[in-house]
Amino acid sequence: MNIHEAVDRLEYLIAHSRQIPLTRTVVIDQEEALACIDDLRLSLPDEIKQARWTLQEQQRLLSEAQSEAARTVSKAGERAQTMIGQHELVRRAEKQAEAMLREAAAKAEETRRAADRYAWDVMQSLEGQLMRTIATVKKGVESLRPATAKPVKEVEVISGR
Repeated sequence: MNIHEAVDRLEYLIAHSRQIPLTRTVVIDQEEALACIDDLRLSLPDEIKQARWTLQEQQRLLSEAQSEAARTVSKAGERAQTMIGQHELVRRAEKQAEAMLREAAAKAEETRRAADRYAWDVMQSLEGQLMRTIATVKKGVESLRPATAKPVKEVEVISGR
């Protein structure tokens, strides 16, 4: 018999016992009431053990659930930190790549300008040499021209200036 059955039996015994007129007092069968109490005492330890076990099991399950929740939250936090770190690395790499591209473009522009300056200097030097060579050739032609020969038309020199 369990506690609930014993309590129900005791309640039935009291409810169906004879009442003393004009009072709320009832006369109950002593043997039957003591038997119900004995049944309660015998059932009580099992019921208490069962309740304690149930409570402990509930506490254990709750503790496991809390531990699992804490692990899940921790893993999620770590994953978020990893993702944030990866995002930060990508952002830094993109900034570094942009800076490298700007630097490369600036160096390419500087190299192009230096090449243009060099080409201009070489062309200026070549023009000067050609002008001197033409002047030398003219002097040579003039010195070699016979006195009776017709004058030769001068060659027109086009200058880049």
